[in-house]
Amino acid sequence: MPTTLTDLSRDPWLLPEVDALIGANMPAFMSWESPGNWRWHGMYDRYPAHQLCLVDGDGRLVAAANGLPVRWDGSASSLPSGSDDALVAGVDHAPPDRPDAVCMLSVSVDPDHRAEGHAERLLTEVRRRAATDAPRGVVIPVRPTRKPRYPLIPIGEYAAWRRPDGRCFDPWLRTHFDLGARQLGIAERSLVIRQPVSRWAEFLGHPLPGPGDHLLPGALAPLRVTEDGHGTYVEPNVWVHHPAGPDTR
Repeated sequence: MPTTLTDLSRDPWLLPEVDALIGANMPAFMSWESPGNWRWHGMYDRYPAHQLCLVDGDGRLVAAANGLPVRWDGSASSLPSGSDDALVAGVDHAPPDRPDAVCMLSVSVDPDHRAEGHAERLLTEVRRRAATDAPRGVVIPVRPTRKPRYPLIPIGEYAAWRRPDGRCFDPWLRTHFDLGARQLGIAERSLVIRQPVSRWAEFLGHPLPGPGDHLLPGALAPLRVTEDGHGTYVEPNVWVHHPAGPDTR
């Protein structure tokens, strides 16, 4: 079915559907309080034109990409520390008059419409727009989709894994690289969620009676429980860079 590209500046009524789609693609704890999550809707309010949406012929949302303009000098060392940092800077401070780049924080596709090229279309559109509005292109703290199966492997090692054909092992990272992106570095503390142990135990469905590292379904790294009665999830991501333009392959 053909799809139409729009955004929240033109169709703000899609906002609840965007939230629901992101939630359907993430473990529930990923929406809990963090410096960035507290500001997520602030990103919608301040940068609605950067919240891209694909809708089908019935007006149903099938994919969305969320981001915001950022200052960036082109070096890995000047990147935000991750998604939390990008949102704090983008929402709490005045937007750049002339942004250097766009930072994409989420690309979500309806489970019934995967493998139809929607993510690739959205990434290509963001690159195309960046050619005019953000000359350094697009930076993304990528959440590798298969990493939850290997939570004990450091993300730098995981990102270096390759298939026998030489392409990246992780399918989402592979999509970016196939579109011409390059890896810039690792965001070791992209998202930090700290909550009482009781909340984590409720999510897991079993008690966490002592400190230590605990596996968390859907997480990229273990949950660290400390003696103060709190658990902290620190999510690592992989920074990738797409040069501005319609096609960089």
